[in-house]
Amino acid sequence: MDQFDLRQWASFQRAGGSVSEPAIVDQIAIDSRRIDSPHSLFVALQGGHQDGHAYVKDAAAAGAKYAIVSEQWQPAEPLEGLILLRVPDPLRAFQDIAKAYRLQLPTKIIGITGSFGKTMVKDLLHTLLSSKMRSAASPESFNSQIGVPLSLLTLRKEHEIAVIEAAISQQGEMNYLADLIRPDYTLMTPLGKKHLSTLNNLETLAQETMKLILATPDKGWALLPKESLLQNHYDNKPFTRYFWNEVDDKLPHVMAKGTELILPAPYQISFPDQTSYQGTLTTGYNYFFNLLNMSIKAAWLLSVPSQNIIDIMREYQPEPMRTEIWKAPTGTLFINETYCSDPQSVDRALDHFLHANQDQRKVFVFGGMRGQPTHLDNDYRRIGLALHKSGVDNVILFGNKAYGPLIEALKQPHANPEITVCDDSEEALNFLRLSLHPQDLVLIKGENKISLDTLTATFNDSLNNNQCTINLAAIRTNIATIKKKLPPSTRLMVIVKALAYGTDDVRMAKFLSTCRVDILGVSYVDEAVALRREGVTQTLFSINAAAYEVSKVVKWDLEVGVSDQAFIEALGAEAIHQNKTVKVHLHINTGMGRFGCRPEEALDLAKAIHSHPNLSLEGIMTHFACADDPSQDAFTLDQVSLFDQAIDRIKKEGIEAPWIHAANSSAAIRFHLPQYNMVRIGLATYGLYVSEAARKELDLRLALSLTSRIVGINICKKGESVSYGRSYKVEKEVQKIAVLPIGYFDGLHRNYSGKSHVFIRGMKAPMVGNICMDYMMVDVTDIPNVAIGDRVLIFGEDEFGQYLSPEDLAASGDSIVHELITCLGPRIQRIFVYEEGSQIR
Repeated sequence: MDQFDLRQWASFQRAGGSVSEPAIVDQIAIDSRRIDSPHSLFVALQGGHQDGHAYVKDAAAAGAKYAIVSEQWQPAEPLEGLILLRVPDPLRAFQDIAKAYRLQLPTKIIGITGSFGKTMVKDLLHTLLSSKMRSAASPESFNSQIGVPLSLLTLRKEHEIAVIEAAISQQGEMNYLADLIRPDYTLMTPLGKKHLSTLNNLETLAQETMKLILATPDKGWALLPKESLLQNHYDNKPFTRYFWNEVDDKLPHVMAKGTELILPAPYQISFPDQTSYQGTLTTGYNYFFNLLNMSIKAAWLLSVPSQNIIDIMREYQPEPMRTEIWKAPTGTLFINETYCSDPQSVDRALDHFLHANQDQRKVFVFGGMRGQPTHLDNDYRRIGLALHKSGVDNVILFGNKAYGPLIEALKQPHANPEITVCDDSEEALNFLRLSLHPQDLVLIKGENKISLDTLTATFNDSLNNNQCTINLAAIRTNIATIKKKLPPSTRLMVIVKALAYGTDDVRMAKFLSTCRVDILGVSYVDEAVALRREGVTQTLFSINAAAYEVSKVVKWDLEVGVSDQAFIEALGAEAIHQNKTVKVHLHINTGMGRFGCRPEEALDLAKAIHSHPNLSLEGIMTHFACADDPSQDAFTLDQVSLFDQAIDRIKKEGIEAPWIHAANSSAAIRFHLPQYNMVRIGLATYGLYVSEAARKELDLRLALSLTSRIVGINICKKGESVSYGRSYKVEKEVQKIAVLPIGYFDGLHRNYSGKSHVFIRGMKAPMVGNICMDYMMVDVTDIPNVAIGDRVLIFGEDEFGQYLSPEDLAASGDSIVHELITCLGPRIQRIFVYEEGSQIR
């Protein structure tokens, strides 16, 4: 940011600031670790997990001059050299300061909103605008109530135009963002179901999102999708409107050449000045044409010439806006971050190191920042200081960048990170490959995102055949959707048994801690112990334990389900021996017939727990047998009645438990049970449904996709057979049969043979022949240009927007979706991504 006099903020004097002399700041920080100027303002914000007031002292120690704090807050000790500015709401004060800063800039602003693709549109539009004028843009996906002010504070007087994102998840939020941004022009990307968990329906979403568009001044323009949902919101408004999803003689237009869904895919851009450009798309088919139409039309409206656009498109391919996390066969954990355009994006990426284990070496691979910021030395120095504070062990730099200030900032007292400088990304990755330790945590970031295929090929020695992609952003959305369905005070236990349903229990557990999930459930004590050994700090609950496991239950501070007197006595004795108190959940069998005491035994066991000095009755629980099946609802309600009666008998004896829980995913979705205050969620976390009845009750977002690759293609003739047992005979004169390297060892059991299909190049390929231990076959006769190495969608969503339901695949093999996903074998690489929803559709 440029230097800014806080006296321009209307509430400065009221907050306790002196207006008698300039109050200049050149940095406004919300993270005390990132303060690197003696003229800094620290804002103590209240977050989901942390309160910024706890770090005011650290901000003072880092050299901050001012701090915005809540009116009620008092420091525990004097803060030398720090001027406190007291306000009713630090977030609103932060936004007001950002607005005051924005209003004194000459910069024109185009505001971007919508559900999908904002960041990708913003990036391409910023690149196009930079070819003609001095432009700026929001760092990465900084588009929230905090991200927008941070974005505005990156602007400088030299910028002629800036592209600023705005995203909402609650009603009323856009009121503040529109007032902050004060756009001169606006652009809306597609609307979708991304935030319906908090905005209820598409009409409300449209109404709230349109608030930024309606802030367009009379002399400005808005670029919108042509949708009936929006029309009544902008009718009779004075600003000029254009539509990016229809042909307009005044604007460029992008179209695919041909109707075949293939990659690489040819396309053409036609300009109003009669020039045209033909390009080839190699990735991102599902959203590419909308992305181009939004960005190029906006650039044209801002007077970027067709030749400038063509020159940029010759080099352009869409860059996935997602973080990718995966573990190499050696045990090294890789985190492949999105591109870097600002020191703040590095700050956020370095938060991954907060989840490192003590024995993990922290390695940062950095390819510099995108663009050529005016204050390059300052920005790289800031990044160096942030790396130093993160405790990084090794830094690998690559590319022709001005890394001097970064390296100098890293050479601090009591710190000695190993620094390596390479010419390019290929050299950096090769150096890393030769110097890796098995337990390293490697964070990769740079001006361009290194492709996942490049990374897996480098560290697996080839592309990986089979991948299960787990979208953490979808999981976060599903948790929010489920919470909204429940009474506000309901506690959410997420089940991470069976390696978190075949994904990765450690990775899931650490991510769930960021979703405010404070208790995790497992089936076995050893599952909980393994999580503890990996540094998982949430409460861990095991549904069962045997008497010979009591020492582990106590040692590792686990909560456990109990249902018989002998176990209670053994656990209590071990708790006394280790001088600890153990929290237990009394498990009552109301019809599942697996674990639990009989309802008539519950009171005596509750008394035994309540009277023991080293046991605490933390919960009372039961387990529904068929909550997913509407035809069995009478039985489920009988279970509820038996459970309620047992609880009443316990309460009448003056015995209370903090948590009462019965509902699994299906019950939490289908039944209203306000008398219980905790639910146990498993499959629903991943957007999976046990039954159609559950699907009808709640709209979740699928978080899992399974892909493979073609490794062989055979030409077969009529009458010939395919696979073991000769169950499939070739029916056409000639058929092309593709071989996929995935079989029943990998979780696709023989029951699926010949009963479903996959997608290749956006087209159906039926399964043929019996599935083998290591391979399966599909018919690709009708798929043009099919080739070895082509990616294959088995379930989930592919790059063409095709969708295959995992529930339908499971049903085709007379199985259930639980079995399908938990049986996915170890040869399938798990890739965790954080992708908010870049599909521009």
